[in-house]
Amino acid sequence: MKNLLYTLLIVTFLITLLSTDSYGIPSFSRKYQTSCSTCHYSYPMLNAFGKAFKNNGYRYPGGDENYRKEEPVSLGSEGYKRVWPDAIWPADIPGTSPLSLLAVGRVNYASISSIKWNFEIPHEFELLYAGTIGEDFSFFGEVELENEAGETEIAFPFALQYDFSPLAHLRAGMVSADPTPNHLRLTRNHYNMASFRSRNSWRFRDEQIGFELWGAGNGPNERGGFTYRFGVVNGQGLNDMNGQKDFYGKVSYKFGGLGEIGGTEGSENETSEFYIDNSLTLGGFFYKGTVSASGKDDEDITVLGGDVDFWYNRFILNAAVMLMNSQIPNTTDRKSLAYYLQGNCVIYPWLIGLVRYEWENKDRDNENVKPVNAIIPGITVMARANVKLIFELKKYLDEANKKNDTFTLQINFGI
Repeated sequence: MKNLLYTLLIVTFLITLLSTDSYGIPSFSRKYQTSCSTCHYSYPMLNAFGKAFKNNGYRYPGGDENYRKEEPVSLGSEGYKRVWPDAIWPADIPGTSPLSLLAVGRVNYASISSIKWNFEIPHEFELLYAGTIGEDFSFFGEVELENEAGETEIAFPFALQYDFSPLAHLRAGMVSADPTPNHLRLTRNHYNMASFRSRNSWRFRDEQIGFELWGAGNGPNERGGFTYRFGVVNGQGLNDMNGQKDFYGKVSYKFGGLGEIGGTEGSENETSEFYIDNSLTLGGFFYKGTVSASGKDDEDITVLGGDVDFWYNRFILNAAVMLMNSQIPNTTDRKSLAYYLQGNCVIYPWLIGLVRYEWENKDRDNENVKPVNAIIPGITVMARANVKLIFELKKYLDEANKKNDTFTLQINFGI
């Protein structure tokens, strides 16, 4: 036992030098000279102010110019606005580098594997860039190298966004059809709904490229409010595999808490406890598309679902359900169901406990298909604002998968 403890401590030290997670953007900390915890509950998961910052097009609510500490580089005189269209409309770019470096390192334990312990150092490396261009444009992109099943995968998604107002943004490029994206996730394991595959292997968390119209607004008395997003995408990566486009949408309403686009001018959370946002959010989503696969008939899928997110003091309770209907010519339709229930608690601002229960049934009308269910307990340690340790177990509860338990130690670092 003592030798195992020493091994874990050494590995922890080593991968602290190399690792992090996706979508925490330290370049924004430099721009505003503020801590990552201003926007993040525990990165990449956003707190209430982080969501308002995102909903304002990566700008501080109610007056970005009053809070940025790095002056942008002007691309044209303000006077050009008066003579437009006989001049190019002026803009600006970040005054310093918009780049951030991120990596993911893992120590994995798989009970069914002949190699019980596996060191992935690094599992993933990312060069992220994000920022604003003038008053109306924002951008986000990455160059990603990832170790997947022993092979190195390369991805380079990006998105350019026109920010009409918090109420309406038009995004082109990388978009998020996933109702449980990274900025809502605290765990190393993806939500089961995001990883659930259709018969032709489509899943929510695979890359989606297209156009998205989205926005947000505050509720009465600048509290809570609504968010929405609707998009059209290829459905299967950079290049579509069929002639049809896929469509998706998500709407939600938040009761109480910080306004979805912020409160008073420049306001952050009303308390120094950045993880508190007493509120209830209800949402619904859909996805409809056609999935092609080599040597197979096209699959038409329709996905419907809903979610609930309840924040109270140091506790968060959330749950979501997804129903998928799959249709393939000359085969019986497949009706699937997946859901999860999750709770987490801030023990200290740097120590968060979590437990999640997941359940899914790929074919509810086939009695030979048995449900899969698992429980995921975990501990997150924020060693520093930009250094995070995750200790996480996934234990299967169904008979067929009871030997597939996994344990992961993941440590995240970003600059």
